[in-house]
Amino acid sequence: MKNMVKTVSVVAIATLILVKKSSAQGCSDAGVCTLHSIKNAAEAHESKKGNKNDLNIGFGYGIGERSTNNYTAYLEYTRSLSSRTSLTGKLSYNAISGELANTSGLGDLFLSLNHAFDVKRKWQKSFVVGIKLPFDGADIAENSIHLPMPYQTSLGTVDLVLGLNYSRKSFGATLALQQPLKARNENKFLPGDYPSVPLTLKYWPTNKFERKGDLVGRVSYSFKTGNRFSIRPGFLAIYHLANDTYEDDNKMRRPVYNSTGLTLNANVFVDYKLKKGNGFELSLGTPFIVRDQRPDGLTRKFVATIAYQLSF
Repeated sequence: MKNMVKTVSVVAIATLILVKKSSAQGCSDAGVCTLHSIKNAAEAHESKKGNKNDLNIGFGYGIGERSTNNYTAYLEYTRSLSSRTSLTGKLSYNAISGELANTSGLGDLFLSLNHAFDVKRKWQKSFVVGIKLPFDGADIAENSIHLPMPYQTSLGTVDLVLGLNYSRKSFGATLALQQPLKARNENKFLPGDYPSVPLTLKYWPTNKFERKGDLVGRVSYSFKTGNRFSIRPGFLAIYHLANDTYEDDNKMRRPVYNSTGLTLNANVFVDYKLKKGNGFELSLGTPFIVRDQRPDGLTRKFVATIAYQLSF
């Protein structure tokens, strides 16, 4: 137990050091990175001991663009259809507070299918296919201001999700793509529309914002400290495939230069298992390489999430 406490403490301190040293902001997760079947690649093929249902209830906090406070609650349900195939649905509720406004509402709905293959080989594999559906068009307004993307509870896009997981014992790796199918949302924010609110000039224009896709890579390794605790540090790379665009006040489509590029994050998951497959999971993440411009509102300097996992 002492060794376990020592290990957890070291991991937490190391993460906090990363946060304090990271003057940049990043993360930039459009949702695919936190899906159950992609987040837990190293555990994707573990036996559920007869349980066919997994229910996760989680709460998260992140520091976003211009120190906005981002709060998230989510509900995720996974149903095992067979020993190799499962379906997952995930729904989030987001609240954002900052210098321009306080907003809240439903986020995005993710539906995904995971199927394992080569399960008897040393390297086990599974693929994931899914879709992200928005609950609004990212067009929330407050105090007569059409708000920029950092204050929107949804990206307002319909996205295709494809992923491939590899795992061997405690090691997990994932390659995934999140590609917008309906890429242009209904946001109407142009800073020049609000000359009496100078703070709006601090945000990117995102009128009829069109977001490009992300290529995601993750590697992690799980260390078990006794029968109940495990710690899974890893790295998460997100490459934004092209520059995002918006429509200016002359109805001309303009690129956001340097919005393409790499974000590299450090993550750590701490799991505590209870009886019958239930348990708690704490996750921490912070970036140390970021792309130059992030107009989509997904900037995060630090993210922490606690979740309760119920299997039945």
